[in-house]
Amino acid sequence: MRKTAILLLIVFVGFLWRATSARSQDADSDKKQLIALEEEWLHARDAATLDRILATDFVHPVAAGIFLTKDQHIGWYVKHLPPATRATRFDQLQVRFYSDTGIVNGLVIASDESGKETGRSISTDVFIRRDGRWQAVNAQENQVQSRDTGH
Repeated sequence: MRKTAILLLIVFVGFLWRATSARSQDADSDKKQLIALEEEWLHARDAATLDRILATDFVHPVAAGIFLTKDQHIGWYVKHLPPATRATRFDQLQVRFYSDTGIVNGLVIASDESGKETGRSISTDVFIRRDGRWQAVNAQENQVQSRDTGH
């Protein structure tokens, strides 16, 4: 009886370890997927890429006090592509998960062709896993104010 209880405990602990390990691997894979989507989105220059990344119910609140739909966001973006000489990169990218919701926070740093920084924005993007893939449902960004120590 005691040996059976010990054997069952060992099997149960092994099962828990495997389940925890699998969740950890899934979280790592999901994190990599969201970072890859963020990179694609940041460097997109066409409507097809944005159409794939953004969910049908995507919303983008903007400083003008309006909420852009997916179609409005894509339409505006492709009409206002950044210059080819402008480089952008992420800094301080953080990914968190809440079941099938992923939240990505980070800074986007822009620079000109000489490498001189020309601006920073801070962003939060929300992704939902639907039908086995991640799609953005919300985006929000704000320009980072310069850190002037004189004020």
